[in-house]
Amino acid sequence: MNIHTADLCDENQDKDIKVLPTKFKNYGGLKRFYGQIETIKLDKSNWRLLEMLRDEKGDGKIVVVDNAEEFFGVVGDRLMAFAAKNNWQAIILNGYVRDTDETQNINVGLFAIGTCPLRNFEKTDSSRGETLSFHGLTFNQGDYIYADNDGVIITKEKLI
Repeated sequence: MNIHTADLCDENQDKDIKVLPTKFKNYGGLKRFYGQIETIKLDKSNWRLLEMLRDEKGDGKIVVVDNAEEFFGVVGDRLMAFAAKNNWQAIILNGYVRDTDETQNINVGLFAIGTCPLRNFEKTDSSRGETLSFHGLTFNQGDYIYADNDGVIITKEKLI
């Protein structure tokens, strides 16, 4: 996969392209990826995300997760292993991750705002398929993400 986000931005100046802030870092093993967005909104707990990654085929899609920056490790090595097994390209998380020594060796992208070893064990509500907004960006089910070491871009249109 030969994604170059800088070239995509240059070649598509006429399209509405947004960029994920640089405060998001990649804690996964996959450094270049692209795919269509699936959205999920969590309330502290990662139970619904775990079920999604474990039980559903990702078909090369990217799950965008809003956990409202709750200070819990939402994604770790277990969820990343499920994501890899079920062909999810990446996880973009408005929240924190854990087990990063292991997640960096799993061939799935994992962008998050930081790390936290603590996880939440309480089962709380979540919802799927809704529009998510964080850090001045809007993520719609079905939009596209392209990523490499230069950054992550979001667009409504398929560029590749």
